[in-house]
Amino acid sequence: MKIGLALGGGASRGIAHIAMLEAFDELGIKPAAIAGCSIGALIGAGYAGGMSALEIRDHALVMLSTRTNMARHIFGARHTRLKDIIALKGLHSLQIEGHTIADIFLPDHLAKKIEDLAIPFHVVTTDYDRLEEVVLRTGSVSHAVGASIAIPGLIAAPRLNGRLHIDGASINPVPFEHVREGCDFVVAIDVIGRPRAALERSPSNIELAIGSALIMARELAEMKRRLNPPEIYIYPNIDEFGPADFFKVREILEAAHPAKQELKRELDRVINAALQKTP
Repeated sequence: MKIGLALGGGASRGIAHIAMLEAFDELGIKPAAIAGCSIGALIGAGYAGGMSALEIRDHALVMLSTRTNMARHIFGARHTRLKDIIALKGLHSLQIEGHTIADIFLPDHLAKKIEDLAIPFHVVTTDYDRLEEVVLRTGSVSHAVGASIAIPGLIAAPRLNGRLHIDGASINPVPFEHVREGCDFVVAIDVIGRPRAALERSPSNIELAIGSALIMARELAEMKRRLNPPEIYIYPNIDEFGPADFFKVREILEAAHPAKQELKRELDRVINAALQKTP
């Protein structure tokens, strides 16, 4: 039985994807195809490349335990230079290079080409000029993921094949339709969540900007789900975390645990129902 898996965008909330991948590993099953956008593309690349969910969890805990540990990894173990990370796009636009982020966070032993990954992988990004979705199935993993995580004003929008690309979540925040073909059923993981309540505090300008984008992404994802729902659609309860809470790895994974258990129950249900129909 072939299962398609879609990992959506949601900034730091996407760390919850790791717990969802653990559900697959603990049941002893693997997706036949994976589609990912934004952080879903980053984590999905590791899993499609052959990493277990536990290896991804351990890697995230080491990388994001503290800012100091992350800096040691980047500038020490990886020998990354500051100019490799920062992109100066004009005098008033200092941004981070997305493909360098992907290179830093994806282990060296993974395949460098999308077509060489262990599981067929579809990276969703957005062609900024043509206002259309682009699905990358071949080529450099780091450049494809770098395009999919490109948040305008923060992570530099790269040019692929001469076209400017930005965050895949801008146009398809939970890209489940790209793993329907050839699969018996589809699992979609939605980590968009809601903007954190601002009743007793004043959100920063960046938080308001990202929160506004989350509202639009949530509405778009819900519309797509209603029109053509996948067999399993999971919402981890991660609303309490801000989009930049990357150093709260343990807390996010703990918050995602109930959704992980829900996913295991749903996978059991759908698989058993399909087996009962088999003559």
